[in-house]
Amino acid sequence: MEEVKKEELKELKDQYPISFKRWLAREIESDKISVKEAAVRFGFDPRTINDWFNRYSLGKELSLAAMTPQEKQEKAALERRVKELEKALEMAKLKNVAIETMIDIAEEQLKISIRKKSGPKQ
Repeated sequence: MEEVKKEELKELKDQYPISFKRWLAREIESDKISVKEAAVRFGFDPRTINDWFNRYSLGKELSLAAMTPQEKQEKAALERRVKELEKALEMAKLKNVAIETMIDIAEEQLKISIRKKSGPKQ
């Protein structure tokens, strides 16, 4: 009888997605719900919830592996590319301002309408 109970609990643990387990762990971690309240609300054994909390809570420190030399080179290349693109964007903005100014001056001096008028055609 005890073996059947353990197997049923294992199936119960496995049928819930990891996203639910992480959500529940975060709820407990932020004190929105206690382990006891979660056990009652969702019908779990408190040990199951404690297991999920220990496994999926954000309180654990995550460590990242150090970057390889190739990754460092790629990062540097991407940073250079970002700077180039930012410079190109700034130049495009300046060009746009220059063109707008030129159109304004041409419309004023030549007394002609260069820009398309918005609204319905009549």
